[in-house]
Amino acid sequence: MSNLNPNRLNLTYPAADMTLMKSNANATIAKIPVGATLTEEERASGGDINVDNKIFVDGTLNELNSNGAAIMPAWFSTANLANDVAFYDQSEELISLYQSIILRLKDAQRIAGREALINARKAYEQYKSAADGGVPGAQASYDKLKVRFERAGVTAPQSV
Repeated sequence: MSNLNPNRLNLTYPAADMTLMKSNANATIAKIPVGATLTEEERASGGDINVDNKIFVDGTLNELNSNGAAIMPAWFSTANLANDVAFYDQSEELISLYQSIILRLKDAQRIAGREALINARKAYEQYKSAADGGVPGAQASYDKLKVRFERAGVTAPQSV
């Protein structure tokens, strides 16, 4: 017999875990420099690093480190370029990690949301059956819940 109420994720995060996860996220946000934001126009303006540009930047930094001291003017800062490259690489590592976290959170949220909807529809059908059978109090609950389907112009589920 199959489980009538499938529930892959029957859990909630304990308050301490929520506090820790939010604190960790906020700590990460606090480490990102305040001025490290772009306007929509700046995001659309281009000039970003792609694979070819990253290879060029890394190659340039290698050349500067091996053959730049005598060639570059005093005002050119190899150290600034090296810091930008290091920060870019560190950010890439964090972005990859956080993208995995976001994907996992979204998947878990979708699973829980789908399960909630399935079970809510099952409960709705039970209220409908109970109301049709004259069970006291069932009609009022059914009437409150059926509004979702009437308002959206969606046909109520026929059995779930």
